[in-house]
Order: sequence, then C-alpha cells, then structure tokens
Amino acid sequence: MYASTTVAATALLLSLASAIPNVRPRETDPALEPWVTVNEDGKPSTVTPVLSTISGSPTIISGAPHDLTATVFTETNYGKVSTSTGTAPIPTATDGDGAGSFPVCHNKDGDHVPWCLPTEGTPLYPGTTYYFTWDVSYFTVPNTTILVQGNYVNETTGEITDQAFESPKWSASWGFWSYKIDDSLLKYQSSKNITLQLATLTTGGKSSDIIKGPQVQVTTYPVYQPDTGKTPNQEALYIALPTVLGFIAICVVGTCIWNRKSRQIGLGNIMSRGRHGYGIGKSSRSRMGFGKKNKANERIQLMEREVEADGGEIYRDAPGRPRRDSDALGSLAGTPTEERRMDFYGPGSRDQRDRPEGDRNIFRDELRRQDNERL
Repeated sequence: MYASTTVAATALLLSLASAIPNVRPRETDPALEPWVTVNEDGKPSTVTPVLSTISGSPTIISGAPHDLTATVFTETNYGKVSTSTGTAPIPTATDGDGAGSFPVCHNKDGDHVPWCLPTEGTPLYPGTTYYFTWDVSYFTVPNTTILVQGNYVNETTGEITDQAFESPKWSASWGFWSYKIDDSLLKYQSSKNITLQLATLTTGGKSSDIIKGPQVQVTTYPVYQPDTGKTPNQEALYIALPTVLGFIAICVVGTCIWNRKSRQIGLGNIMSRGRHGYGIGKSSRSRMGFGKKNKANERIQLMEREVEADGGEIYRDAPGRPRRDSDALGSLAGTPTEERRMDFYGPGSRDQRDRPEGDRNIFRDELRRQDNERL
C-alpha cells in the first residue's frame, strides 16, 4: 500500500513539474538603462528612463540617445556611406566644454575594474573630447579624491615611460572626466600607446593607491582607402586563368603556321634585288636618278660618230654672241666710240662700200674645223 502511494505521488509531482512553464530571468532592455547627461557647464545628472503606455502602445519616456543604445550605425567617410552592426562606439562630447551623454558605468568584477570607458585598444583621435568613466560604487568613500592619469608605454618593452596627461583633483563620485585629445600627445608620430590609471589621494594630497586601467592608442584619423572591389574567387581563377592562357597559346601557334604557309621567300627573289632593286654596284648618280640622262648623251655621241664616219656633217648650234656693254646700256650705246670702230666694209663706212657676200672669216672657220676634229 505504501509502495502504490509513493508511485502515485511521484507521478503527480512529475505532472505538476511539466505543467509549470520555464521561468527565465527577464532580459534588461538597453533603452531602459540609466544614462548620464552633461550640460554646457560640465555638470552631470543621471537620467532613468520610464516605460509607459501612450494610446495603447508602449513608450519609453526619457530614454537614452540613439547613439548610446543603437546596434546599427551608418558612417559617412569621404563621401562613402557604410553601415555596421554591433556595440555603440565610444561616446564623445559635443563640444569642448564636455557637454554630451554617456551610459552609467557598472563594472565591479570585469576587466580593468572599475573602468568602463574607454575600453582596451580604443583609438583616440586628436581634436575629439572623450569621456573617461568608472564605477562609482567601487569606492567605499564617496568623496574620494582621485587623479585620472595617462602614461606613455614603450612599444618594445611595455614599460611605462613618461606621463602623457593628468586631470586636476577630481571627485570619484562624479564617475567621469572629459578630456580633449591634443595633437602634442603624438610627438610627431602617427600613433602613441598610452595606459590609463586612477590615482587616489589621501587627505594630505599624496597618492595612496594606483588603479590600473585599459591601454588606448592615440592616433591620427585613418586615411581614405579607395574601394578596389571584391577579390576574385580562387575557384574562378583556377578555371578562367588556364582557359585564357590556352586560348592565347592556340592563337599564337595558329598565326605562326598560317604565316609559314602563306609567306614563302625564294632564293631568286632575294638575288633579284641586285638586278632590279637597290644594287650595291650602282653609282650614286644612278641611285639619284641621273643615270638615264647620261645614257641618252652616250647614244647621241655614238650617232654623231657614225654620221662623221659616213662623211656627213653634224649640225651644231653656233656659240652664243658674247654680251656687249651696249646691250645693257640701251640708249647710251651711241657713244663716239661707235664711230671710231675700224669697220671699212660695213654699212655706213667711209667709202660707202658693203662687205662682199662671199667673204668668210677664215679664223672662225679654222676654229670650227678644229672643234669638229676633236669630236
């Protein structure tokens, strides 16, 4: 009887356990998380959002700004719009006085307790004001005085060298300190590694405790890199590259074969250049086009010799009359020297006698005969 009662009780418990739904912890809505707003005077105030219902729809009143709770972000860099998802970027102030907003820090058992912002490896750009935040509940004494310090780190050894910056005496209860990154922190280099720390001060103003924080990198803004497109797929390269190279090889081989069949140069064509082309044995006058005229003169001289051999006469042009000064002087030619010329037989001579028609110049005839004999 006891056994049957135990079995029945067990079955009832199992049925009740299966009927109860799975109870899970409620996930916190990031939009309902408290956040801090800083006015133009640099004074902070904590804002706690409230979930309400307006016109039948749930509405968050005094919610955090979109930059603190959004998970999708759009960035415009050199005219190029890019969209990214993930956590929100590090909050920055809207002006040099530190006005802006940031989420309330909660870090009691995480990395770099009690630090929240900036996180490890965050790039800090000159000219921008950033919020350095920590968890206020970490300090047992609310009015603890602290110093926010930044020190240079040796990239090779990792040792701390010089101090980069330091805040004035600050109350730990504020939970933040805003600082504008200056160009001088780079020391004429493209980037510098700086480690953060909180130094608590005693009543006498001496440092009693050092709380190490994250390491950040002060660097210049990234240079715009043009989008070169997606890298080609390796599988596509394995197929396309051999195909293209094979096609080019076929074209080259086919062209060589076609030229070999269509262009045949005979030995006679090469040797004929000496007879018809630009021969080496030709004279310079023949290459310049003067050879034809010389050949014509040679033919005329051979014909003249044949005529002379047969006893014939060869017609030649009489040598031109030499120019006299009277041809150029014109009307001035009628000078007294013209009357004193020794011409006794010409017209108008003193004895009024003409030169006989049959009279010949023996001297000129002799010269003409000698010229003919030379030919």
